[in-house]
Formats: sequence, C-alpha cells, structure tokens
Amino acid sequence: MSSIAVAQSTGRTDAPGSISHGYSWVPPGLTRLKVEEYMSQLPNHVVPRVNSNGEKFREKQLMLQLPRQDLSLAYCKHLSNNVERKLYEEFINARNEIALDIGFVCPVIPNQMECKKCRGVLERNEMAVIAPKLGESSGWHPACFTCATCEQLLIDLTYCVKDGIIYCERHYAELHKPRCNACDEVGIFCLFTNFRPSKLY
Repeated sequence: MSSIAVAQSTGRTDAPGSISHGYSWVPPGLTRLKVEEYMSQLPNHVVPRVNSNGEKFREKQLMLQLPRQDLSLAYCKHLSNNVERKLYEEFINARNEIALDIGFVCPVIPNQMECKKCRGVLERNEMAVIAPKLGESSGWHPACFTCATCEQLLIDLTYCVKDGIIYCERHYAELHKPRCNACDEVGIFCLFTNFRPSKLY
C-alpha cells in the first residue's frame, strides 16, 4: 500500500462525507470533520452547500467544464459522416486514456511537498488534493486545484493533464482542436461556421 493510501486510511472516527452533511457534493472517502476542513479552505462562493449560491455555481461549472458534447458522441449534432465520427471517437478514447482523471483529497499527507500552483509549502500531515496522473508527490492546496486556462476550481476534482499542467476538460480539448462559438462543439464541421479543421489532434 502506498504512503498516500496509508495516510488516507488513518484517523477515521465517523462516517465518510455525504450529501447528508448539507452539501450537494463532497470529496469521497473523507470523514465529516475532514469534509468540513476541505470546504473551509475553499472560497465561500464555491462551497456547494445545498440550496446555496455555491450549489448553483457547481451546477454551472459542471456544464462549462464538462460539456456533454465533449464526453459523448450522442450529444454531437454536427458530425456529418463516419470519418468525422471515427476521428471524434479516437480523440475521446485517447483523452480518456492519457489525460482525463479525478483527483482525490488526501486528508493527511505523509511528507512535506510543494503546492503545484502557488508553490507554497504543504506541510506533513496537512490536507492536499492529489492528481494521480501526476504522481503522489504532486499536491495542491484545495483552493489551488484549478484549471490553468480559466483558473476556476476544478469541479468535483475532475481534471485533464497535458505536459504536467492541469486543465478542465473544456480547455484541455481546446488545446487540441478549435471550438465553434455558435454550437460549442469542437474539432468538427460546423453548419454555423462552415469550418472544418484539418485534424482533430
């Protein structure tokens, strides 16, 4: 078992966090006390308390950061032939394999590390967000786990990585292919713009 996994498994004194704690989303696997510690480190306007502006912010960011047309062929309306569908599926499969992942909150890190965003120190036994695709030694303060392009908190800890930098899915996709301003689809022939990129990635 890794040192991070060991740290995750220690110190549990109550049930894992859940929406019963008054939030519409919480990082999985944390005790109630650790959920509160995590939420206390976020800007107040993004904390997803049930029936709050933070919950509305989360819902909006889910649509912005994880556009459904980027995630499933079923939501793409402007793929006009089998070649475009195949290119789309190849891009999605490659992204899912090499870039897309979900971070986790380690409630007690076993060793001191540097926050990948602010370069501040994360002390031993401090809480940190870990991005598995970058390794267990890569950590962020909870409020620092943001997209490098839009600088918004990565919603539900979902991220994509390119060249050691983390992005929301929307902006990761736009590193590889253009997005139509009218239909919000990426890298395809668009009836609105009459634009077809030469390649998807």
